[in-house]
Amino acid sequence: MDITYLQGTSLIDYPGKVAAVLWTVGCNLRCPFCYNAELVLPELSRALPKLPPEGVLARLRERKGFLDGLVVTGGEPTLQPDLLPFLREVKALGLKVKLDTNGTHPDVVARLLEAELVDHVALDVKAPFERYDEYVGMGAIAARARPGDDVVHAVRESIARVRAHAPDYEFRTTVAPGLTGEDLLAIAREIRGARRYVLQRFFVPTGKRLVDGSFRTRSALTGEELKIVAREISRLVSCTVRA
Repeated sequence: MDITYLQGTSLIDYPGKVAAVLWTVGCNLRCPFCYNAELVLPELSRALPKLPPEGVLARLRERKGFLDGLVVTGGEPTLQPDLLPFLREVKALGLKVKLDTNGTHPDVVARLLEAELVDHVALDVKAPFERYDEYVGMGAIAARARPGDDVVHAVRESIARVRAHAPDYEFRTTVAPGLTGEDLLAIAREIRGARRYVLQRFFVPTGKRLVDGSFRTRSALTGEELKIVAREISRLVSCTVRA
């Protein structure tokens, strides 16, 4: 596992749970609005400190009486070749696991679910599928996310697997600059009847670098605009807005 940081406690990253949060390094997409550029761009990630998995597991073991679970995020965790054995160790501690994923590796998602190593999946749907190339950098590394297939096909397959087999899940979209209410409705139609769809407001935390810095000054839908869209989307799928 290529791990760069472990947050000991979070009350917001795993709905209804007290959880630790683990960040993995590396991603196969280049979403221009991503504010974790240091986890995504190799020229930045090479400088990050790395945490040994054994040390992370030891810290989780010390805190298992306080924690309900662990959130594994990134970057893109499904790129980690030893994700499954690592999560077996986490589950052996009695912790629940939430996986944040971009859905480009449906076979890994399927293996995790079949092995009952993940209790909650948060799958990011970046944009309506006809606009995916704009929002994931598909023309660069993203096109190689799954050899022989395209990213949209892979994400659709992951969505189907999660809906069929995940104990709990949510689909979510960070409403990046340029995405419209109609774009969000198009996504909602793709996941009609799903358990939960979350719209996340776009923001850039202080001191963070975007993959494409030009997105910093572009306008995105406001919270009030998202609430209006969410009410319309809720006719298709249960929808909430997350700040």
